[in-house]
Amino acid sequence: MSKWKAAFSASIDEKEIVLDRGGSFSMKLPAERAANAFLVLDMYDLDKPVHPEGHIGWWRFEIGQLPKRVNGSLSRGEDGAIAPHIHGAVSSDEWRNPARLDVSRMELLAVMRSSITNAILSIDRVPVVQSDQDLEIFRSRSDRTFRQKRYVSHGDVLLSCKTVHIVSKSIFQRDAVGNLCLALYGMLEQQGISARLFADDFDFAMNDVVYRRHAMVSEVGPEDIILYFSSIHDDGLEDIVELKCKRRIAYYHGITPPELLQVFDPELSAQCTKAIRQLPLLARFDQVATNSRANAAHLRDALGESGALLPAEIAVIPPRILGESELSVPEAYRAAKGPLPPNFLHVGRIKSHKRIEDFLHVVAQYRTLDPLVRCTIVGAADTPAYSDYLNWVQTQQLNLPKVAVTWLGSVSEEELVHAYEEATVYISMSEHEGFCLPILEAMTHNVPVFAYDLPAIREIMGTSGVIFADKSFSELARRLHGLIASADARSEILATQRQRAAELIRKMDGRAFLELLADP
Repeated sequence: MSKWKAAFSASIDEKEIVLDRGGSFSMKLPAERAANAFLVLDMYDLDKPVHPEGHIGWWRFEIGQLPKRVNGSLSRGEDGAIAPHIHGAVSSDEWRNPARLDVSRMELLAVMRSSITNAILSIDRVPVVQSDQDLEIFRSRSDRTFRQKRYVSHGDVLLSCKTVHIVSKSIFQRDAVGNLCLALYGMLEQQGISARLFADDFDFAMNDVVYRRHAMVSEVGPEDIILYFSSIHDDGLEDIVELKCKRRIAYYHGITPPELLQVFDPELSAQCTKAIRQLPLLARFDQVATNSRANAAHLRDALGESGALLPAEIAVIPPRILGESELSVPEAYRAAKGPLPPNFLHVGRIKSHKRIEDFLHVVAQYRTLDPLVRCTIVGAADTPAYSDYLNWVQTQQLNLPKVAVTWLGSVSEEELVHAYEEATVYISMSEHEGFCLPILEAMTHNVPVFAYDLPAIREIMGTSGVIFADKSFSELARRLHGLIASADARSEILATQRQRAAELIRKMDGRAFLELLADP
């Protein structure tokens, strides 16, 4: 979101274009009539946005010939092909796919390009559907429960700002950062507090709720608050700290140590390295919060090395806001599982710092004690090299049969609950965590937790569960076998876990975030 890009951005006003309503749209163009930029209206099949199979066509317009406010429409020609039209303007160049695509929903992209290098200066896009019914189907791809939940009212915490701008590099559902941003937005909205969501990357079906970050330049006012969620390197962070507003607050989620990602995901490792170097920018915020004392210590160490000083004490706020009905831990979601058949569970992104290969080693070692053991792994896999390695570990190194390992991938909330209900033990072998929500989820679902010792893990679990510092797979298998065989041991662990989970959940009613946003 550099200022230069923002100055040359083209923004589509509509959040959707419905052809049955006339297919009209309007756009806001840069205030300056730039001689070195032009506008391209690009159209793709929404369900297959690739060239050339899903590429409907593009139309170029010289920006100097267009007004600041552009009005246009989409319509089908006599041959049935759809094309954009700008009122009072004619395209200077265009390309239409010779294989006319008959698609039910599309996307219109407004692309600002440099006439010198053809480089993309900005992109804005909007879904195009045939009817209101099609629009409803499209929007149903996203979960809107964050708006429907009933959050606890904290009327005694007063905010004097005009609007809270919630900003993150990305906002996706079923992601810790994205879920927190959406829940905070829903809670503020329910409290009658004006809030806006901004991100560079987000689920397209959520574009009626989440705005593209380049729009922030003209949206943020002097009576507003910016709440920025920091989790990865961000090219637009320096621009954010320079925006004029009432207060700027940063919430730090933590950064994975680059060396834990280097082998299987060198690109992400490089991004984490850049993110760590960028941390001194957080010292330019008016206030900083984070999700754990462990991350607060890491942040102070990182900034101390650079000579940057934080403005005040770092607030520690759990990274989740729960609805009113979720703020208690049931005595038990289900009866604690007995000896057979054991099912070990892991939940989280399939990333190399999670050390899922170690999890598989524990399963393999446990098979020498009980060949019926199986395991379930929940989480999105977006690193092919690491996925290939895990497949080799399972099939070649450990010779674990397919029936013993279930890879569920990304799942719905209902499927995730079912995975916890089916689990005998939750195991974490991760070597870096900032908070680790799946461990808390396991505790609230009455699943005994075995976790590798990390500062954040010990902070979450307290004296509950089982924390180990030695990754001796045979010893872990032996301890797991003893736990599963002993109903008394399981009951004792579950009781302490429920007590610890209740302590944590009580702090997730949203009050801490409202107090963070309130005037100091």
